[in-house]
Amino acid sequence: MKIKGEGFILRPLKLSDAQKYFECETDKKSMKNFMTTSISLNLIKTMIRKEIISLKKKKPKEETFVIDVGGDFAGYVVVHDLNQKFAEYKAIISYCMHPEFRGKGIMTKAVKLVTKYAFKKYKLKRLVGRVRTFNKASARVLEKAGYKLEGIHRKEVRKNGKYLDNMYWAKVK
Repeated sequence: MKIKGEGFILRPLKLSDAQKYFECETDKKSMKNFMTTSISLNLIKTMIRKEIISLKKKKPKEETFVIDVGGDFAGYVVVHDLNQKFAEYKAIISYCMHPEFRGKGIMTKAVKLVTKYAFKKYKLKRLVGRVRTFNKASARVLEKAGYKLEGIHRKEVRKNGKYLDNMYWAKVK
């Protein structure tokens, strides 16, 4: 499935995206936000292979869209925790922008498109984004994409001996 955006397309993840995906995840700014990150290119390739297989199933657990700007990998948006028995009506949205493409407003447009797509395809009632409180740019993406701040979970996670707070943003249908 390809979705045309303003100045980019959203397309499925391919094995040839592994290097740029890895660069996104291992960028210093990105790593501050992740609890864990794929530590090797081979692990990224394995993850991509599994997702390609998963998308052939009737009810995949996640779907990743590559933000493709003129043939270049600019970032990705993932809708995950799909089709869970405990909550079929909701999912989580995550995203990461390659450092070369940050600050151009692309992610906000991509998140809007993926949100609209996910609500329709998966018949969702709720889509949630979780953002570290120090990540103002990511919070702004969700806000501009129509998500509402529902609250802050203080000291929700511990990373490198420090407790981190998370903002929870949601869009409901």
